[in-house]
Amino acid sequence: MITNNPITILIVEDNAGDYLILKELLQRMRLPVKKIIHAVNMEAVSSLIVNIIFDVVLLDLSLPDSMGVDSVITMDRLLPKTAIVCMSGFSLEDTAIESISLGAQDYLVKGDFDEKLLAKTIQYSIERKRILENLHLSNERFRLINKATLDTTWDLNFENNIGQWGEGIIRTFGYSEENLAFNFEIWKRWIHPDDSERVIKNLDYHLQNHLKNWQDEYRYKAADGSYKDVFSRGYLLFDHLGKATRMFGSTTDITERKKLEKELADQQLNQQKLITETTILAQEKERNEIGKELHDNINQILATVKLYHGMMRANKNDPELLAKASEYVNDAIEEIRKLSKSLVSPTLGNITLKQALTDLVDEVNKTHALLVTLNYEVEGGKIIGSKKELMIYRVVQEQINNILKHSKAENATIDLKCIGNNLLLMIFDDGIGFDSNATAKGIGLQNIRSRVEFYSGKLDIISTPGKGCKFKIAIPC
Repeated sequence: MITNNPITILIVEDNAGDYLILKELLQRMRLPVKKIIHAVNMEAVSSLIVNIIFDVVLLDLSLPDSMGVDSVITMDRLLPKTAIVCMSGFSLEDTAIESISLGAQDYLVKGDFDEKLLAKTIQYSIERKRILENLHLSNERFRLINKATLDTTWDLNFENNIGQWGEGIIRTFGYSEENLAFNFEIWKRWIHPDDSERVIKNLDYHLQNHLKNWQDEYRYKAADGSYKDVFSRGYLLFDHLGKATRMFGSTTDITERKKLEKELADQQLNQQKLITETTILAQEKERNEIGKELHDNINQILATVKLYHGMMRANKNDPELLAKASEYVNDAIEEIRKLSKSLVSPTLGNITLKQALTDLVDEVNKTHALLVTLNYEVEGGKIIGSKKELMIYRVVQEQINNILKHSKAENATIDLKCIGNNLLLMIFDDGIGFDSNATAKGIGLQNIRSRVEFYSGKLDIISTPGKGCKFKIAIPC
């Protein structure tokens, strides 16, 4: 309550005698008064309000230029933040009620009040006006927040089964102002039939167990008959007996979010299918390569050894056949060693990535008509990780095999370096090149791409017929 702050009072009274009596009462009352300003008509008020802020107006309803409730309307327009106390020589209840409904805070009958009643009336009127202004600001803030969030607010009174939607029911769901009022049955009727039983059961559980915070996700009917995915939150009020009396809440349209979530889930599923398919194809390819090596190379060597073995049984003293058989056995052992080495992960032993790549390059340079150069520029303190090292080794192995099989290149270069927080792998060759767009769907390249994407890396292949190939991979360290 306002008791200590001095107040500024505006008296709008054309009768000089009434003004003097009112001024004397104001001076005798205990409320601290800073200033009393007098105006004889509404026109004079317009000139006073420019430089002065008033706490309360004592307004006579019988002025020369304004009469009755019209004076209240005009004063409330001129001083919208000032408390208004109407005064009249007549005790007219209808006029008093109408004045208060139009903006006044109280009504006094001239001659029927003393300084105590006047002080109490002024004090309460100022307080009522302050509360009304705060309520107006809160409502305006709530309205603006409601517009900003695009949520649909609602208020349901369980005692009289009357609810009120916010503007979101018009803006988001396409209903008209006629649909702003609703009841519990209407709210349930607009829930999608497949969701209705679950949602109502959830709400009933909160009501029966006196749980204040309710929330649920479901589909809700729009004005055009379609359904939107929504997320609702509600706050329940209960009386002293535990009976639900009211529920306030908001409903958010999450249709677009659900759509994006589904698209993302589908993309992840398709990506997983692609990874699985590529893995299977890579395994099949590897099995085929092993089968070919065993059949076309090692099997032929062992068949020759068997032939020599049969010849030695017929010619026991032929040392040349024994030497040949021994030589072919050594060849078979060497081929099996090379095949095993190509399959076994370099991380299974103590060998480093640099050593593994060096061995791979040396092997290619010894046995094929391709000269490979390795530039390994990864700093000693850079930690790549054993799994990434294996991935890099397999990628290099796969690309070198591609070069050997398809490029007809004479030279190739492998560059591995760290730039910032990225590990950069580049493989160049001077072969016949190819159309990178046309061949990007090969099993080998799919396998490489899957390995790189698994580690959030990026793969670029730049090649044109007759100009070799530039193979680039960037992976976060």
